[in-house]
Amino acid sequence: MKKLSYIASFLLLFATAACTKDDIVSIRDAQATDNAITFTNFKYFERIPIGETSISGGGAITITMTLPDASPRSFKEITQVGASTINASLNQNTFKTAANTLASKISVSGKTATFTTTIANYLAFRKLTAMPSTTTGGIVTYSDMQFFFLVTLDDDTTVVPMEYRVRVRA
Repeated sequence: MKKLSYIASFLLLFATAACTKDDIVSIRDAQATDNAITFTNFKYFERIPIGETSISGGGAITITMTLPDASPRSFKEITQVGASTINASLNQNTFKTAANTLASKISVSGKTATFTTTIANYLAFRKLTAMPSTTTGGIVTYSDMQFFFLVTLDDDTTVVPMEYRVRVRA
């Protein structure tokens, strides 16, 4: 009886491996390829793009988004920008509230859109006097800033690309 069970299992395995058509659907990126917005000026990529700025260097922040060259679409505007530190409960749904909106209605055109701000603007928006930080062993570590974008394309389609973070250095 065991022998028949082994033979049947082997035949089933062999028949399954011999199939030429694969009907199993794998997990794929849910973004449409013609509207897939990517970030081009990041320094690190840890599941999400991360840029960098420094307080001593003036704290300038520049975030550049692009559409693929093959896309029939182009940017119309950056409709809304949400900002917070990463320890806040900001996500792709909650950033659209007025309390989280750092900027809105920035006109852009073409396949590239650029958003610029500074740490000072961010601090004024969040009503903070300094970047949130922790000190461990005499080393100060600042909280990353988190940015979400609502972008409108030339056909009035709105897209929310993945978040972008900015790592703050002293």
